[in-house]
Amino acid sequence: MLEQMRLELQKAGYDVNFLSVNKADAAANQQALIDRCAFPLFQDTTEVNAWALIGAKKDDMLIYGADGKLLDYLPNGGDRITNLSMHEGYDTVKAAILAVAAKKP
Repeated sequence: MLEQMRLELQKAGYDVNFLSVNKADAAANQQALIDRCAFPLFQDTTEVNAWALIGAKKDDMLIYGADGKLLDYLPNGGDRITNLSMHEGYDTVKAAILAVAAKKP
């Protein structure tokens, strides 16, 4: 779904990149994610603890601007639907990305 969205955004003239950070305690599932993803997957470790550093939980989405600043946070199960398998979720995530892309650093 995200690859489809990336291509749609690219066609519309937006340069957007996606990545995922796999939980430190889910390293055994990493290959299954790699097989399903068309974007980079990074493996968190207990030493780095990236999820805690950014304050994220499983399936949260964070949208950063070109300058590397966090500009939107879509928590899984929050007020905004982010399930990409649903039209509403797909549209919500895409609209959030477009809103961030429209901001100038």
